[in-house]
Amino acid sequence: MNTYKYITCAFAAFMLSGCEGQLDITNPNQPTDNTFWKTETDFKKAITSCYTPLKNWNGGYYGTRGLMVRISRADDIEFRNDIQPIYSMHRFTNDPNNSVAQNIFYQFYNAIYRANSILKEIEGKEFSEDFVKTIRGEATFIRGMYYFQLAKEFGDVPLRMEASQDPATFQLKKSSQQEIYAQAEKDFIASAELLPLKNAKGKPTRGTSFAYLGKLYVYQEKWEEAKSVLEPLTKSPYIYKLVEDFTWNFDEAHENNSESIFEILYEPVGGSDQWDNGETANSAQSTTIAVEYAANEVGGWFEAKPTKKMMDIFMQEKAADGNYDYRARTSVAWNYPGCMYYMKPFQEIFKNNKEALDSYWILKYQNSATREQEVETIPSYINERAMRFADVILLLAECELNLRNIPAAINYIDQIRTRGNNLLPYSGSIEASVVKEELIRQRAIEFFKEGERFYDLRRWGLLEKELQAQDPVRFANFQKRYYYLPIPAKEIQTNLLCTQNGDW
Repeated sequence: MNTYKYITCAFAAFMLSGCEGQLDITNPNQPTDNTFWKTETDFKKAITSCYTPLKNWNGGYYGTRGLMVRISRADDIEFRNDIQPIYSMHRFTNDPNNSVAQNIFYQFYNAIYRANSILKEIEGKEFSEDFVKTIRGEATFIRGMYYFQLAKEFGDVPLRMEASQDPATFQLKKSSQQEIYAQAEKDFIASAELLPLKNAKGKPTRGTSFAYLGKLYVYQEKWEEAKSVLEPLTKSPYIYKLVEDFTWNFDEAHENNSESIFEILYEPVGGSDQWDNGETANSAQSTTIAVEYAANEVGGWFEAKPTKKMMDIFMQEKAADGNYDYRARTSVAWNYPGCMYYMKPFQEIFKNNKEALDSYWILKYQNSATREQEVETIPSYINERAMRFADVILLLAECELNLRNIPAAINYIDQIRTRGNNLLPYSGSIEASVVKEELIRQRAIEFFKEGERFYDLRRWGLLEKELQAQDPVRFANFQKRYYYLPIPAKEIQTNLLCTQNGDW
């Protein structure tokens, strides 16, 4: 993907302009519709530009702040008050002027505009059939993925299906969440027919489209439909499987492994500006995610740590060997015998700070196994696993559970439990309600710090209950409107046909 990272600043501006009206200044050197869409290389550059909004530091859904948005509203991680826009979400005091939510909203639409542009311009081009199919497949998947996430985060939003720079087209009413989901469904189905079984690293495949389609169906409680597209992913010709070592999903050494269905690439290419928007030649293709969560004692910024409630979930059951769950020991560091943190004994790191010694520290997606310190001058290049096969397995367990196929549900849960001889097979009650509790617990453990927990609790109708159990003071601010982010005030002010959602 990074072969074409160096898209010109002019092209980036050209592609960005569709979401926020026309550019005020005309650059004679800037690509236009008449000069750009000529070669396969042009389309490869355009496709590459669609991935940048995913990684954008301050608005990318899988970038530093995007990840914080996804995890800050759940009950498993506690945030400090250093980053006001994130802390306000965490404490449920955010409003339509929240800068990070606004950035995410417009990054979604920037990418959608770019995908729409590609789909428009590829029509009638005399390239090879395989090339056209792949480009169309990628652009269609990207549009569907962004719409799925938009509806998941904001609810009802404008449905923009044209790549127009006419200011008049910016005025657009909202479509319902179900209408947005319906478009995402169409895009996932269409892209699955176009994309190859295998693709370059960081690119979606046929399996990626089906995985996202199945997840979309689960969010809509369409259990039969979800099962019908997810179950084939467990069989030939697909070769997905759970990796033996859980930690391989979160380090550099085992990126793009058999468990990875869609992966956001971070690589040591490009420039040195960590805080850039990702669109210029000096933009770093790295992330500060790791340093954000590391302790001060190892050069981190200590923005967040696991909650006591999450640690209770981690420690509820011992592993087959009598130790703590392997996923707990590799997702979080704390003061237990033999614990290592940034290649040193945990107690040695925190010997002069009793409060830190008694605390819990995030390990997942950290460089703790390869570095003695997590410092800003050494950015992190660990790829973000946007979709893992483990998610497919547990989504299938949820489908089977809701279809009353309890043994099948337990079988899927056991695949997660027994990975690497970690936990023993499930031996509890086979009542559906009890098995669901086990499913809920396994998803909490498996996807800790991966941005799934808030949305899981919300769709299960458990959000209020679990938030109150985690922190009654924090929960006191919670209202139903916090189920979704508000449409940014900027959108309401500039798109006069768009109204605010809910009671925001």
